[in-house]
Amino acid sequence: MTEQEITALGPAFLAYLRRFRGCLGQDRTAGHFDTYCRGLLSDLPRKTVEPIAPEAGTAVRTLQEFLVTARWNHDQARDTLQRHLAGVLGGLPADPLGTVGVVDETSCRKWGATRPGCSGSTSGASARSATGS
Repeated sequence: MTEQEITALGPAFLAYLRRFRGCLGQDRTAGHFDTYCRGLLSDLPRKTVEPIAPEAGTAVRTLQEFLVTARWNHDQARDTLQRHLAGVLGGLPADPLGTVGVVDETSCRKWGATRPGCSGSTSGASARSATGS
C-alpha cells in the first residue's frame, strides 16, 4: 500500500468504530474506545495502555480506568459486529473455495519472564487448549 492509501484508512477506521457508539454509552467512553483501538493497530512495539496512551496524548491512568471501569453493552457490541460481518460477507462475490472468517479475541499469548512470579502463560482459548479444558 502507498502512504496515501494508509493515511486514507484513518477516516474509514473511525467510521467503522462509529457503528459501536450506541454500545458505549458516554461520548467520553467512545473516545477512549477509539484511542485504544487505534493504538492496537498502531506500529507501537507493545500494544498495552502504557505506550498507547501517551502516543495518543491521553493520561495512562485515564485509559487504564476506561478498560477497567467503563460500562458498555457487550451483547449489543457483539450483535453490531455480527450484523456488519454478515453484510460484508454476504456482499462478496461467489468463490469456489468459500469464505472462512475466524474471530478469536481471547487467544493472547503472554510473553516475558520479568513478570513477578510468572512464567510464560496464556489466556482465553489458548489457555484452554494448552490445559486441555
